[in-house]
Parts: sequence; structure tokens; C-alpha cells
Amino acid sequence: MWGICCRTMVGRAKPCGLMKLRHLVKPVSLTRVSGRYLTHQKGLPTLPVPPLQQTCERYISALEPIVELDELMHTKELVDEFQKAGGLGERLQKSLEKRAQNTENWLSQWWVQIAYLDYRLPVVVHSSPGLVLPRMNFRDQRGQIRFAAKLIAGVLDFKTMIDNETLPVEFMGAKPLCMNQYYKVLSSCRIPGLQSDSVVNHAKSSRPPTHITVVHNHQFFVLEVYNSDGTPLTADQFCVQLDRICSSSSQTNMEPVGILTTQHRDSWGKAYVNLNKDQTNKKSVWAIQRSIFTLCFGRSHASGF
Repeated sequence: MWGICCRTMVGRAKPCGLMKLRHLVKPVSLTRVSGRYLTHQKGLPTLPVPPLQQTCERYISALEPIVELDELMHTKELVDEFQKAGGLGERLQKSLEKRAQNTENWLSQWWVQIAYLDYRLPVVVHSSPGLVLPRMNFRDQRGQIRFAAKLIAGVLDFKTMIDNETLPVEFMGAKPLCMNQYYKVLSSCRIPGLQSDSVVNHAKSSRPPTHITVVHNHQFFVLEVYNSDGTPLTADQFCVQLDRICSSSSQTNMEPVGILTTQHRDSWGKAYVNLNKDQTNKKSVWAIQRSIFTLCFGRSHASGF
């Protein structure tokens, strides 16, 4: 059995003497605006249930380019039968409309469960959302560390806006958009299962996480990112901590446990169960799951960083 064993980097160090790094974003306000998020969400229109006839017409339109003519004609007959007055389609339509009256979004729970959590192919490439930062050509590891420190500080500034409910509302034209996903993007973790996964979010727990996970050379570290007074460490302080992590994990022969997360979800689910049978692994996995986010130090085969 592989041991993960997270190591905690504690202790505050003096700034590493680098030039002052600017954060990626700045909090709109350091003062919490209680209830702002909830008020905004309640003001949004609910997702409407499209009329049964419209749903059926769009279903047929979606099939036209991908099925043979005889199959399409047979499907049209089934759809016509489905939407007859007093038929199955009408009963299901009423059930959807009743659900819509009692939920904020009648579709979202089903969509997340079926399209994501029940989906068993590897999440890498197939379903995990992501973004790409501008390409950086680091001359050495110090440059990589400086950029990573700046990135951590910027994410924590963004987290402050989420926690204080001062995140600017996004619009499409003149219409405000739902901001719910922003309040779940940090301190969240997808837990593998044997047939279906689950998602946990620790941001609203009684003891929200105050650490991130740093991965270097297949070794996992817990890095506390806040001072005792609740203020985040500075980018210079992160430089010092990241430098310590990289210096203490120079070995490159460690088991690549993290690659298990890229496997078929059922395979990762089985490995997850086995990992947690060991108490050290269990504590380490729990620390990783509860972290605000995970920072991985990659290594390019071409340049070394």
C-alpha cells in the first residue's frame, strides 16, 4: 500500500528579499456584505420548463442529422404517441412543472448527478473544467516559485471576495447571471465512488479550511495560508514556504500516487477505498480533500521547469 503522508509546513519566515509581487485581483471590500449573495440569487428568474410540444420538436430536430430516415420516421411516430393528450408525456410534463415550483432549478441536481458524478470516464480531458494561464518561460525554479506565490495570493484575494459576498455580479447584456458556482469553486472536492462520485464543500463548515495542498515530486504538503489573526500570508512569505517545500522534496523516486485520480472513476474509487484502510493515508487524504485548493509544481521535460 502506498503511503501519502502529507507534511505540514509551519512557521513564519521573513520575506525572501524578492521584489514585491502584485496580487492578481484585489478584494472589492474587506468588509463582509452579509446576505448580498442570497438576495441576488432570490432575485433571479427560475429555470422555466419548456412546453411539451417544444421539447418534442427539438428532440426530433436533434435526431435528424444523425439517424437514418426509417429510424427518424419511427421515432416521430413514438413521439406523437408520447405527447397525446392524457398520455405519458403530459403526465411527465406536469410532474416537471410541479418540481419547478418547489426548487430553484428543476434541472441542476439531475444534470450534475448524471452528466458529471455518474460519468465514469476519467475526469481529466473528459469532464473537468479548466483554464489555461499565459505561457510562462521560467529560467529556474525560483521563477516558478515566485509565480506560484503570486498565484496563491491572487486566489486568496478572490476567496476574500467570495467569503465577504463582494464578488461582482456578472451580466449577459443587461441580465444578471447566477453566481452560485463561484461560491463552490474553492474548498470543494470530488470524492470517487464505485458507481457514482460525490462532491463535498467545506467552505461553510464549522471550521473552514485554512490550508492548501502543495504537490512536488509526488510528495504532498499542507501549507497554512493564513496568519493567526486571519490575514493571508504575503506573496513574499509564500515564496519562503514554497522554497522550503521544494528543497525538502528533491527526491524524484517517490510513488506517483496522484496519477490514480486520472484513472477510470471506478478504478480510482477502488484504489481510494484501499488507500483509506491505512490510518496515515486516511489522515492525509482527509487533509487534501479539505484544502482550499491544490497547487502542483510541474516539471517540463524540455526545460526542467
